[in-house]
Amino acid sequence: MNANWPPGVHWPCLCFIWQEEREMHGNLFTIYQILPKIPSLRQYATIMKTMKIMIGTGFTVMFCCLLLVAGSISEAWAKAPIRVTFIAPTPPSSAPFWNDYVAFMNVAAKDLGIELTVAESNNRFEEADNVKKALHAQRKPDYLIHIYQASISISELELADKAGVKTIIVNTSVVDQDRDSVGFPREKFPHWIGHIYPDDREAGKLLMDLLIKKARDMGLHGDDNTIHAIGLGGNRLATSSIHREEGMKKSLENHADVELKRYVLARWDKSTSYNKTRKLLALYPETKIVWTVNDHTAMGALHAMEETGIKAGKDVLVGGIDWSQDGIEAMRNGCMVASVGGHFMEGAWALIMILDYQNGHDFADPNPTLRSHMTVIDAKDINAYASVLDRKNWKRIDFTSLSKTYNPNLTEYDFSPNAILKQLEQ
Repeated sequence: MNANWPPGVHWPCLCFIWQEEREMHGNLFTIYQILPKIPSLRQYATIMKTMKIMIGTGFTVMFCCLLLVAGSISEAWAKAPIRVTFIAPTPPSSAPFWNDYVAFMNVAAKDLGIELTVAESNNRFEEADNVKKALHAQRKPDYLIHIYQASISISELELADKAGVKTIIVNTSVVDQDRDSVGFPREKFPHWIGHIYPDDREAGKLLMDLLIKKARDMGLHGDDNTIHAIGLGGNRLATSSIHREEGMKKSLENHADVELKRYVLARWDKSTSYNKTRKLLALYPETKIVWTVNDHTAMGALHAMEETGIKAGKDVLVGGIDWSQDGIEAMRNGCMVASVGGHFMEGAWALIMILDYQNGHDFADPNPTLRSHMTVIDAKDINAYASVLDRKNWKRIDFTSLSKTYNPNLTEYDFSPNAILKQLEQ
């Protein structure tokens, strides 16, 4: 028996099964139909599940070559699944965005054969404790995924380095005041192997640009020929909040007929947003645009308008960020004008990067830091993106098609909502 064959494969056994399959199903059947019948080769069937290789008389050599290729695949594939722990910054059940984020991650983990554990946190201090628990556990994860929290995450990266656990930071950038201490992936902290986060400045600008366009189209200028706006942000610790604000204000630089009357922090909280919106609308009754840092904040603003008799979508235009289920429904009802999103998929992208890294396809080429781009949609776009937004469809997604491990000729990742949309439309 050739030494390069996968362990446990016996030639007589292969020939017997092959002949039996031909008698039962004819000359044509796929490679992954025969491999699962041999217990020691079940993992290779998963690897080759998308290869519809036709086997028949005269193709015995091709069949043998394919098995030899399977035998040369990294031994890591035949071992226990990669263990990944994701430290959720807030309980997914109480935050629509993180609910979608974790749900999408779980579907991807199952498809990729990754053992995913989600540790929920109620605040940034509990998040830090969850990181410590994961790194000090008897059965430590192979990889840790978490967001960046100002100041706190520096010690988390130090702990992961000492524990020998590789880390990927997602969703948030590093705050400017921490950059000198933190550096970039693989510089000061060798086990911090990657960073993937959305372009939040772009998201904030996209949202305000669209709100302004719609306000102009609807003729919402005031008596002073100005469109009056207010902004509801998150907090001063999260770069996502800081950068979205910067993007929103960048948009205003290009629109001289729009005035931002007041920008306040709503702490990502629906109730806080509701209370602050009521006060702001009382102070600035001429308001025609309400820019919000996320859909959850937008829901609070919409509630405030409903109670004060303001017709959202007509009298005042509201937009958010996240593509949350509540946000999509509000757009369907005409209450919310737009939402920017797609970044809830990032956790799944991080899992693909981990799988590839584990199997020798280092995403550091060309760069260990990946910036994802969000997409702005309004009511007319909802049907086009309906399949992506519907959780029932997520099980149909082939996440392996985006992986360099399964597609060695893949040179660049296509981590975008449109890549998923194309799959679901097939």
